[in-house]
Amino acid sequence: MKKYIIYLILGMVLTSACDDEFLDREPIDQLASSSVFSDEALTQAFLNSIIGQLPSGQYSRAREDGFGRAYLLASITDEARAKSGWVDANDVIRTGNMRPTNMGGLDIWERAYQTIRQVAEILAGVEASSFDAAFKSEISAQARFVRAWFYFDLVRRYGDVPLITVAQSLEDDIFPSRTPAAEVYQFVFDELNAADAILPNKSEAGAGALTKQAAIAVNARAMLFAKRYADAVALADRLITGPDGDILELYGANPANGAEAMANYTNLFLSEGGNVETIHEILFLPPEKAHAFDQGNWPVRWRNDNGGQTDPTQELVDAFEMENGLPITDGASGYDPNDPYTGRDSRFYASIFHHGSEFSEVAPSRGEPFIDMEWNAFNEGPGPIRDGNASVTGYMIRKFIDPSLGFGPARIGKTSWQEIRFAEILLIYAEAENEENGPSAKVYDAINRIRTRAALPNLPAGLSQDEMRSAIRQERRVELVFENHRWFDLIRWDEAINVLDNKTFNGIRIDRNGVPTAGDGGPTHVFDPAQLIFTPFEVTTHSNIFPARYMLQPIPQGDIDANVNLTQNPGYE
Repeated sequence: MKKYIIYLILGMVLTSACDDEFLDREPIDQLASSSVFSDEALTQAFLNSIIGQLPSGQYSRAREDGFGRAYLLASITDEARAKSGWVDANDVIRTGNMRPTNMGGLDIWERAYQTIRQVAEILAGVEASSFDAAFKSEISAQARFVRAWFYFDLVRRYGDVPLITVAQSLEDDIFPSRTPAAEVYQFVFDELNAADAILPNKSEAGAGALTKQAAIAVNARAMLFAKRYADAVALADRLITGPDGDILELYGANPANGAEAMANYTNLFLSEGGNVETIHEILFLPPEKAHAFDQGNWPVRWRNDNGGQTDPTQELVDAFEMENGLPITDGASGYDPNDPYTGRDSRFYASIFHHGSEFSEVAPSRGEPFIDMEWNAFNEGPGPIRDGNASVTGYMIRKFIDPSLGFGPARIGKTSWQEIRFAEILLIYAEAENEENGPSAKVYDAINRIRTRAALPNLPAGLSQDEMRSAIRQERRVELVFENHRWFDLIRWDEAINVLDNKTFNGIRIDRNGVPTAGDGGPTHVFDPAQLIFTPFEVTTHSNIFPARYMLQPIPQGDIDANVNLTQNPGYE
């Protein structure tokens, strides 16, 4: 472990401490861990490497991909489909083939426990060191934050997991058994409470730093998953009405109209760090550190390879309300299936590229600044004679797309990954308070703040607890879309099997209504709804299976084989 620490931090130290004094020291490969914990720079470098293990979007087969080049979690839910057959979302997860030997990119076990062991090592080393008390406290609080985050992510994925809190030696029990989930959640609660008492406020820290507000927010999220609703309410309220809220606020909280609301929501996700709404984020600074979200998800004619990978479903599109706050299924909503993209929730336009969406900031390959999803039109849209570049649903993701990157973005993504933001805290508060006490005025206030930012009217008064529960879940679905929540939400609500198992999701087929095709001398593009026919169709090539065993992920088979005390989750034996 001692040698491992040195190798792990070597690269960081060489870039951060290459001064004359450092170069006069003994060679790095001769340093012992006692030297690491007698030098603040080395200890800080080791901590930075630990913090660097926190997720930046979707865990994928290549960690450096940031948001996840292979697929987003959206594409294993009803939010979207991943178009390419080679991605794990399609050949493993979606087809019901997740196994202990292949988790299709969802496995975090090794990464989590490696980091947890590193945290134990740094806590022990710092405690035994001669560093001053303030430095010890700061380092320990940040390390405990990281450990708590990984234990939360482990317990929500795998259920009972081994709880290891000290640096293990050969004399210790190196074959730990699984600790009940309730005890792991209690550990997370205690660790994050301890961390938030020491970490600095967001207003006092740099962008991307671990803060008091981040510790409170992650704790509130964890307690919501643990169904400890009173704790979740109390934690979230510290950020909403208490002094711990610091400078947190919804970005663009009070727009003048829907257009301004759309612009605000769009720009929120183009932040490169430090947005007033962001509570915990991962920063990117190309070329040293970049993500590949744009490379994998830009629309077809605006990039030169990859692209268009995450294709939203018609079910998701239909979930967005009208601008008057009514669902499209309500006869009074004004929804017209022959003009489906007019008068919708502002977040719809900021989140999804649809037929006729403007993307004029960057010139596409043929100089036409509008998304064209016409069936078999050889632009962005689907159809049986289309090539592999087209959307399979007739939609593409717009949220997170950064037009400042220019045509054909490669691995140069620089927008931050906002792991948790103030809007989620309002949603956590509303859900937990409704479960604990019913639809109180505080629940309405939390949800209506989010709806006001979207230029939507307030929720109707007089909702029952069940009706409010549905309203909150609806709001989570559209406000947090594509942010890797839906998969875990459906599981914790016990809705995943109903929503995802043996399901075929829909796309939109758009044909011309009496207008000649371009091949027959007609116009290249037709966007007038009166000249088009919109027909939902089943995307049968991307149907979905969600076996009951998926309610928990399998523990990696290698760890099961190596630890006689470790048991497998049901259905994976």
